[in-house]
Amino acid sequence: MLGEVLRARGDDYPALAAALGSVAEQGGQEQALLYGLERILDGLGLLVERRGR
Repeated sequence: MLGEVLRARGDDYPALAAALGSVAEQGGQEQALLYGLERILDGLGLLVERRGR
């Protein structure tokens, strides 16, 4: 599902598209999805931390 979104709107999220594309080439689609989700969760973690200050 995420791949479909990136194919349709990858220009809106170039860093995510590049990161997932790079990981997909190296380790497969499932690992690319996990990598992307980890990065999203890392970003959300930072946002929560900053707002908690």
